[in-house]
Amino acid sequence: MNDPGFERRWRQRFLERGAQLEDDAGIAGWTHTGLASRVRQFERLWQRADPRPGRWLDVGCGAGTYTRMLQAQGHQVVGLDYSTPSLQKARARSDPTIPWLAADSNHLPLADAAFDGVLCFGVMQALADPAPALAEIRRILRPGAEAWVDALNRRCLPTAVREWRRSRRGQPPHLRYDVAGDLQVVANDAGLRVEALHWLPLAPGRLAGLQPLLEHRGTLGLLQAAPALGAWLSHSFILRLRRG
Repeated sequence: MNDPGFERRWRQRFLERGAQLEDDAGIAGWTHTGLASRVRQFERLWQRADPRPGRWLDVGCGAGTYTRMLQAQGHQVVGLDYSTPSLQKARARSDPTIPWLAADSNHLPLADAAFDGVLCFGVMQALADPAPALAEIRRILRPGAEAWVDALNRRCLPTAVREWRRSRRGQPPHLRYDVAGDLQVVANDAGLRVEALHWLPLAPGRLAGLQPLLEHRGTLGLLQAAPALGAWLSHSFILRLRRG
């Protein structure tokens, strides 16, 4: 993406959301049902992976939805976001022992190899280039530590149609969308080995009644077994990465 103002505009939007909105979903830019679905799907993957308790950084934490989740499961978590209004609301609704840090994902003011894990959700789509943030994530991870990074899926059929229409009208992309294979290459170049790719299907609002079917264990298994189908039907995806 060659638009130098893209990240600046999204930073301003997140500052405004943090200041004006109260709910976790709105602050993060999701609908209530959309965020609830993403949390459910992540929670299932997380429980299956069962990471050992450690020191984790939640990059782009917003109002702290995932920060609180990880802390409740025994992890020491630091929440980080560049939106100070969002951090203020995260602090007000969270355990007072959780530390919060205002910083940019492209320039993390943290020591090398300081964390056992990084969660980075809802960030890649607001960056012009994912490489600097992934390099920073790798830098602060201890050797062998893992990162969970999500991204919006460019191959998703509803997304592809919507972005094609925007292009036809001469409008720039609203967000940055990734092809899973391309983002895996960027992660590898940054020194992060890809452990797993998980598709996250999300029904459009007008078809929200289909969400339970999309989240059914059989459906999710099919999407994982047939990557092309997973790419067509999944609004986003998670990469589970590991520092070598």
